[in-house]
Amino acid sequence: MSKKLQQNGLFESSRMMLPEHREAYILHQEQLAPRTRPSLDAQAAEEMSRLLSNSMVLGDRITITLFHEYEDISYTGRVLKLDRPARTLRLLTNDGSRNIQMNLITGVTPAGEWMDE
Repeated sequence: MSKKLQQNGLFESSRMMLPEHREAYILHQEQLAPRTRPSLDAQAAEEMSRLLSNSMVLGDRITITLFHEYEDISYTGRVLKLDRPARTLRLLTNDGSRNIQMNLITGVTPAGEWMDE
């Protein structure tokens, strides 16, 4: 019997990797790695605060983007309550209300607009 067919010889003899497979592997590994939270500048934080306050007072619909290690999460709705000491807010969505931690918010836009990235 040939040495290639014994034990791990078949795998050892086929170690070639196509460039397309290498790129796909690298992309897959990047998606598995947890991301770091982006830092917000003062102007962006002020704009987000203004949109959150307008949503609560005027009833404007907004889209909130939350940081997650692997993929951002977006919710659309109206702010019912802002609790600044506890750093949370209550958002009324089509599915009900959600409590959101303010430190996880990475973006706030009026509903219907897309964030520029």
